[in-house]
Amino acid sequence: MKIVVCLKEVVDTALSLGTGLRHRIVFEEGLPRRLNSDDAAALGIALGLKSQAPAESVEITAVSIGPERSEKYLREALAMGVDRVVRIWEDDFRGLSPWRKSKLLSAFISLSGAALVLTGTRSLDTADAQVGSLLAARLSLPCIASVTEVDINTESGVPNFTRDLGRGKREVVFCPLPAVVSVKGEGAVLPYPSLDKLIESHQGAIEKVSLSDLNLNPAEFKREPTRMTALLAPRPRPRRVITPDSSLPAFYRVLKLLEGGISKRQGKMLDGSTEELADQLFELLIDEGVIRRTADV
Repeated sequence: MKIVVCLKEVVDTALSLGTGLRHRIVFEEGLPRRLNSDDAAALGIALGLKSQAPAESVEITAVSIGPERSEKYLREALAMGVDRVVRIWEDDFRGLSPWRKSKLLSAFISLSGAALVLTGTRSLDTADAQVGSLLAARLSLPCIASVTEVDINTESGVPNFTRDLGRGKREVVFCPLPAVVSVKGEGAVLPYPSLDKLIESHQGAIEKVSLSDLNLNPAEFKREPTRMTALLAPRPRPRRVITPDSSLPAFYRVLKLLEGGISKRQGKMLDGSTEELADQLFELLIDEGVIRRTADV
């Protein structure tokens, strides 16, 4: 089985980012970069499938659209166990939209003959979350989004995809291959390659692919069908004001609202013997209004 994993280098969004040209671009010069977290999770799933499969039955290709500096992540993937690494780039590629990225990747995947295409659900820098679905549309393949786990049934050979539906809910989807899968996995931990593998990866060859290699017309990439009008930071979440207890007098309810809500409860440690702890716990429940003394009933 051939697997293609799409990797992207992104700006570290943990830093404060500046925008220009009326909030249409992000200033990226001099900022540290990293591998997109969802793409790292997709790479981890591909490596896991390869480790579970019989020897040499799974071939993984990692592909990235980016300049020469993105080869760092391709070499790391090579050291982790990826069989082939490819970088797609032209000197005039700047600010590629999801539409153009999907066109490049779909042309490469069509030539590779992959049965499973793994992408990240979204990138940290733009959060477009469109490349996976656009890829599937161009390749006429089913698309499964927000996948966290992939298991292949050893008897039927049909993979099971576990999707994250939010709020802790999960969904298991059965889908025959070929298919495009968008992986969601922030905080994914990739395996650490050995020192020997890291040294070998720096000696390995990275394939450079251009538009002519993909049989694409450069004129098609001169015209951009989509245009970003603004790139804005998310609005800060307003402070949640808890409604005071309706059993309180009106004066105290107003005080609670002026304070900005009810203060957070704090934990309390109880020390002593078993009898002392029982007495302290009993007094605590009375003070909190959970129970009442017999004389108060």
